[in-house]
Amino acid sequence: MLRTLKIVTAVFVALLGVLHVFGNLANLQAAMGFVAVVTSAADQPYYAPYGPPISSNALHVAVLAMILAGEAAVAVLASAGVYRMLKSRLAAPDVFAGATRPAVAACVVGMLVWFGLFIVIGEGYFMLWQSQAGAGPIAGAMRYGTVCGFFMLFLLLAPDTDR
Repeated sequence: MLRTLKIVTAVFVALLGVLHVFGNLANLQAAMGFVAVVTSAADQPYYAPYGPPISSNALHVAVLAMILAGEAAVAVLASAGVYRMLKSRLAAPDVFAGATRPAVAACVVGMLVWFGLFIVIGEGYFMLWQSQAGAGPIAGAMRYGTVCGFFMLFLLLAPDTDR
């Protein structure tokens, strides 16, 4: 039963990555606009950023590409975990535990994207927390990063002894 739940958990992590990539690609102009507003500090009502803002369009593209690459990595790693767990669902516990590693890595990458890029850099450096543009993305990043963290704990801590 727990092995099946771990596989389903990895499927949801893969979907989280896929849906974010497709959502950003489907709204590419809005995603680029958001990155430009945040990194150029164009929407800062209270405090001026203490570091240099990014005004280069090429750098805005690079930042969005980094976000998309992270989200795609979540999808690919979690999908690889699903595949490996399905292949080893009847194997010995240590073999199945090894098969969960790509899905665990997907969760870590998800936390790096949503906590690292959005919370630490976006909220901390670019002060996204104080702008109107930042309210939704920061709340979303908190949700997605937390989900990845809890899913990672489940993948790592729940026993793999059932078949």
